[in-house]
Amino acid sequence: MTSPLQLEDHAPWRQRFRSGNLGYVYVAPESPSSGIVHATLGGPAKRIFTWDTSSGDLRPLLPDGETPAYGWLGPKGDYLYYLQDDGGSELGHIVRVPLTGGPAEDLTPDLPPYTLRGFDISRNGACLAFDAVYDNRYWFYCIALASDGSSSPPQLVYTAREETWACHLSYDGALLAVKSTHRAPHSRRYTTLVFNTNSGEHVAELWDGSDYSVEPVQFSPLRGDERLLAASNASGALLPLLWDPRSNERRDITVPSAAGSVLPLDWSPDGGKLLVQTRAGKHEGLFIYNLNDEDLLPLQHEPGAFRGRTGPYHTGTAASFFAPDGTVWAQWSDASHPSQLLSLTTTDRPKPILPVAHCPPGRPWRSVSFPGSDGVSVQAWLGIPSSSEGSEGPFPAILHVHGGPSGAASNAFDAPSQAWLDHGFAYLTVNYRGSTGFGRDFQEKINGDVGRWELEDMVAARRWLIGEGIADPNGILLEGGSYGGFLTVWALSQEPDLWAGGIAPVAIVDWTMNYEDSSAAMKGWARMIFDGTPQEKPELYRDRSPLTHAAAIQAPLLIFQGRRDSRATPRQMERFARKMEALQKDFTLVWLDSGHGLPSAATAEHIQETHLKFAYRVLGLQGRDVD
Repeated sequence: MTSPLQLEDHAPWRQRFRSGNLGYVYVAPESPSSGIVHATLGGPAKRIFTWDTSSGDLRPLLPDGETPAYGWLGPKGDYLYYLQDDGGSELGHIVRVPLTGGPAEDLTPDLPPYTLRGFDISRNGACLAFDAVYDNRYWFYCIALASDGSSSPPQLVYTAREETWACHLSYDGALLAVKSTHRAPHSRRYTTLVFNTNSGEHVAELWDGSDYSVEPVQFSPLRGDERLLAASNASGALLPLLWDPRSNERRDITVPSAAGSVLPLDWSPDGGKLLVQTRAGKHEGLFIYNLNDEDLLPLQHEPGAFRGRTGPYHTGTAASFFAPDGTVWAQWSDASHPSQLLSLTTTDRPKPILPVAHCPPGRPWRSVSFPGSDGVSVQAWLGIPSSSEGSEGPFPAILHVHGGPSGAASNAFDAPSQAWLDHGFAYLTVNYRGSTGFGRDFQEKINGDVGRWELEDMVAARRWLIGEGIADPNGILLEGGSYGGFLTVWALSQEPDLWAGGIAPVAIVDWTMNYEDSSAAMKGWARMIFDGTPQEKPELYRDRSPLTHAAAIQAPLLIFQGRRDSRATPRQMERFARKMEALQKDFTLVWLDSGHGLPSAATAEHIQETHLKFAYRVLGLQGRDVD
């Protein structure tokens, strides 16, 4: 049975939102005492702090209210670079700020506002490369950075209409590697292209065939060494490789002792070792791979989840990396413990690097699986509330679907899920078809057939929860944001009798209108997942839009939406709200003055409180006040 609605200020679920949240860290490779930390520390908003790695001192760098989602530190620790946008819209210009403080300098004043899909600075600090998406194209520019602090205007190196992501520069900035879908424009099967940054000349391509994907990770950290660390799934599992674009010499790295895919994260400063992430059973693991003797050595750590490559563009740096002292610094969490930066070795227990804020412990998750409608195994993570009150289920339940759809839920800390568990709800987050990490067929099953297989897997998850005696059939609510928001509203419209309610912070409800209003980067993604534009596939865009089927929705629905969102855009939600009102549906829409992400931990806490009140109302539970 559920507990009373916990609205008191000291409630454990509130403390988890307030206890501090580590976003990412970055250490300047040529100035290892200089770093930046993006986190919620001692206040309600995420901020970027300068970090003296020797003394541990942290200092806010940017003014209050200036909270970019991601920033990069110059290799010499001199400047912070970030996309300065309009209130989280993800449309803006790259600026830089001295780490000593000062005004932001716009490095691309003559370009229109753009979305970023790649960023890098060469190890010697002489070249900055970025992937700007605007006018329905992907534009790769380079900026020369002089030692006196001056910079050149952006020089165009390459442009493409198909999705082309990421920027990786060689040590001296002479070579730029990107990942392109030009050979498979309606799937995210990549080929790696390399260009000369001075002339724009196409130097080489690394392609493993139309059925596979090969992606750049990082150039060698050594001066004069132009080998590129990359990853390919041509063997059936993702494995590292080293490739010289000029000579075309290639070395595939096989790791017989590893289970499944081996994701390369970082290259040691001496060039002799790789940091890789792999999976053993249900647990993720970090390992050191010695390039000379081909040994794979496990780093000592507890089971949990490690962040891979950080940033919204899978570029910049790894969240787990070789540290200045020769150890590995890794961002680790599990469902019960928030993210923290740990120092890992192959012999000793992990040691914390940054102070860890006090946080009430959460409930653990366990990995479960069940068959989809076609017999394919679907994996999910399950949390069960405490049985201290004598109840073993069935419970009211949250069936959560992650965004993306590329990406996957993992055994990582999540404050909202723990809030549900505190209140006596079971919590299941599903890695539905379209999620990454379960093979190419699993991931690409949804392409050109948006919504069908994801919904099949959600229904299978519901069936499993009921069959196991975990969930009350009349008390299952859907929850998901972004693409998960679309799936939540979509499922309410397609299987209206199965759900007690839906909660969708940011959602796409009209694919055609969203295409018209969204950023150029989002348009490229929509063309890929729908296998065409709204003009080419008008019936598919219309049929897979929840707006088309709004009359079928029976369960109450709650949506938070950002006024500045360039992914799930405002106009399509305004139209949906008018239709739901005309149909006299139980629908609550709350507008935020933000973009696709949440601006602060305080906002996230407020949204979770609203979610809890909504659930208690629609399920008729204790604490029905929803003001």
